Amino acid sequence: DTNTVDDARIVEAARMADFDVVRTTVTDRELECSRVLMALPEHKPLHEPFVLGESRLGFGILASEAVAEGFERLLHVISSGSFPPKDRRSNLSAGERRQLRDAMILSAHIRDGRQIFVTNDVKGFIQGGRRELIKREFGTDIMTSEEFLKQCQASGGGEHV
Repeated sequence: DTNTVDDARIVEAARMADFDVVRTTVTDRELECSRVLMALPEHKPLHEPFVLGESRLGFGILASEAVAEGFERLLHVISSGSFPPKDRRSNLSAGERRQLRDAMILSAHIRDGRQIFVTNDVKGFIQGGRRELIKREFGTDIMTSEEFLKQCQASGGGEHV
């Protein structure tokens, strides 16, 4: 997730445990005007699902109906059901924009078959049973940075992150 992209400990631990680490085009876009230095700058990012009004041409991938439905389900989970319906998204608040980008990032990871999503956004991805729901519905484990570091120390890795 964007909030972990500058943590070199995660990248190093993942590499030592033989995990494959990626970021998304959404993360790159979110960091363009920041002073955050990515710990994974040399990798080509996963392309995001194309979302009108958010994605840039050439960086988003048109999604299948199944991926689009999954994206909408992620928006529902992340927002606890409060995200505006498709026909009412022309004036999203800053918080809703962040939730939209969060769903885009996780959707790209799921689409690419990634098994672990590392984030420190406990409210958006873990609290209220979200972690378990995402695991059950999408097969992706959600871990905080510290949980991931412990996982790397405990296993030989080899999964997609």
